[in-house]
Amino acid sequence: MKVTRPQTPSEWEAYYDLRWRVLRAPWNQPKGSEKDDMESSSYHCMVVDDDGEVAGTGRLQMNSPELAQIRYMAVDLNLHGKGIGKKIMNALEEEARSRGAKSVFLQAREIAVPFYLSCGYEIIEKTFLLYNTIQHYSMKKNL
Repeated sequence: MKVTRPQTPSEWEAYYDLRWRVLRAPWNQPKGSEKDDMESSSYHCMVVDDDGEVAGTGRLQMNSPELAQIRYMAVDLNLHGKGIGKKIMNALEEEARSRGAKSVFLQAREIAVPFYLSCGYEIIEKTFLLYNTIQHYSMKKNL
C-alpha cells in the first residue's frame, strides 16, 4: 500500500467514491454530499493497494497560515486496523508542516476519537450531531 495523490479523472472518481461510501452512503446521503466548496484549494491524499484500489482518503485545508484542518478521513470498512489511517494522517501532517502550520484541527466522529487520540490529538470539546445521529468532537494537535 502506498500514499499518493489523486491525479487522473479515474483516480479522482475512485477517491470521491470511497469518501461517499464510507462517510455518506450509510446515512442515505446523495452522491455529491462528500464534497464541499474547498475541494479545489485543499491538499488531497489517498492510500492505494497493490491493485491500485483506493483504500483510504484524507484532505487538508489551511484555515489560517498557522492552522490546518483535516477533513474527510475515510478508510475502506474492510481494511480498518491495517495502518491506512495512520499513513494518511502522517502525509497530511507532513503537508501541514511544509505549509507552515503550527497545529492541526479536526472534527472527529465519536467512533474515531480513539484513533485520533492514538495519533496525538487532544479533545477540545464535544460539538455537533451529524444527521442527528453521529456525535462529533473538536480535536487538535500541535505540530
